[in-house]
Order: sequence, then C-alpha cells, then structure tokens
Amino acid sequence: MENFTSVGKTVCILIDQESIVCYSNIDRDVTYEYLEAINISDYLPVDDTIDYRAMRHIVTIDKVNLDKAVYYLILIQLQPNYAYIDSLTGLHNRNYWEQLMSYMLRCTMPKRFTLIIIDIDNLKHLNDTKGHLIGDKAIRIVGQAIKENIRKQDIGIRSCGDEFFILLADTKESAAQKVIDRIRESIGKRCERENINIEISAGSAYADSMYELEKVIDMADSNLYKEKNGKKAQVKHIADELKDLKQKIEMLTDNINRKFVQESNVAVNNELLEISTKLDKLIMKYSKYRR
Repeated sequence: MENFTSVGKTVCILIDQESIVCYSNIDRDVTYEYLEAINISDYLPVDDTIDYRAMRHIVTIDKVNLDKAVYYLILIQLQPNYAYIDSLTGLHNRNYWEQLMSYMLRCTMPKRFTLIIIDIDNLKHLNDTKGHLIGDKAIRIVGQAIKENIRKQDIGIRSCGDEFFILLADTKESAAQKVIDRIRESIGKRCERENINIEISAGSAYADSMYELEKVIDMADSNLYKEKNGKKAQVKHIADELKDLKQKIEMLTDNINRKFVQESNVAVNNELLEISTKLDKLIMKYSKYRR
C-alpha cells in the first residue's frame, strides 16, 4: 500500500453508504486496494469525523450529506518514513512490524510467505566485555547483511535489541535457508574486515496464507530456539572435550618429563618420540577449539 503514493500527498476518496467509490484522485482499481488495506469497513458508518492510523498512513473519515444522501469523504496521507525506520540499521522498526501485522491479519487475500527470525548470539556478553559501541557495530553489520540479501518485495525489520524479522513474500519453503546462508556469509566477510566475531541463530516457518501469521511467528521462534539450544549442547560437548584434552596433555607432559629424567635428558628413544607426537596432536586439537 505504501508504494501507491508519496509522502505529503493526500489521497481523496468519496464513497457512498454501499462503499461504492463516487470520486477518487487516484486510479480507481488502486482506490479499492487502498480501502481494503486501511480496513475502511471496520470504521463505517460514522456520525462524526474520525482519525486513525493504518500501516504508514493517517486516515481521516468525514460524514458528508449531499442531496439528502449520505457519503463518506476519506483522506489518506502517508506518514514520514522515519517513524518506521530503525536508526541504527536502516531496516524497518517495531512500529512498522506492529502495523504490518495488523494489516496482514485483516488481509482477505491468501498469499504464501516465509518468516525468518534472526537473533545475534551472546550480544549481551559482547556489550559487557567490548562495550556498547562494539555491540552497536554488531547490530549494524547484521542489519546490513539482511538488507543486502533480500529482494525489494521482501521486508527486513529490527524487532528489538538483537532480534530481526524477515518477511519473504510469495516464496517457496526452501527459500528461507538460502537467504539465511547468504546472510551468514555476508556477516562472516564483514567480521573479517572489522575484526569482530558475530554469530547468529535463525529460525523460519512457511505459510500459504496470511491467516496463519501468528502460528508462523510461533513456529519460526521455536525453530530459532532449537538452533540456539543445539549450539549450547555443542558448546558443552566442546567444553567437556577440552577438559579431557587438558588432562591428557598434562599426563603426557608428565610422562615426557619422567622419560627425560630416566634418559639423562637425552630424548632419543622411540617411546619418547611417540609420546611427543601424540602431545603435539592433542595441543593442535586443543588450540583449534580455543579459537
């Protein structure tokens, strides 16, 4: 709907009591799309002037009596963009998302879509250890990666803090993972240039109809936390393996030291070389996990 007019331009529509358009200063077909998008039927009839917001639009409805007949004069104006843009990332913000949800839940046209929810891993830890400027940089990097890897008809939103929503319009179910992979790749490249470590978790869900929006949000959120919990389990496994590796390294180091004493500090026998080789391999594996 927001593409139908520009900021500052007012759409003027006159309809009768049957919601038939009698006058409009824009294309007639577009006019009916506007009336549906702003949920005009929810506000009629009116006995006085009313104002309300729909998506990024301010709507005014006036009751008009002409030749003993009742009409409704509807004025629609697009609000300035900044009210719905997140200043840190340039994506849409929470206000936009709430307006969008309201519109989608009322939408009568079935349309398939995919929702992706992205969350920055351990952003609080990054803020606490590196400072909020670095945390903001991480948010900007993720936001930029999202903008670069979605289409014009898709919608990227910074919902709050470290959480992002992506609405993929008219897509197949398999499209979400491709988008997530591209976003991760973009983040990785930026992290190398910026010398910062950023990891994200993501969950997605697909629906054939706008009516399923609330269900899709729950499913995408659930899939996001499945990935997060999987990462936590992996971290625990690595931590346990690190502990085991440290113990083995300490044992082998002690063994080597004893061999040195037994051999009068001359490391020449095959057993000592074998132990030393094992130790090198363990240290390399340990170092890989510690990165």
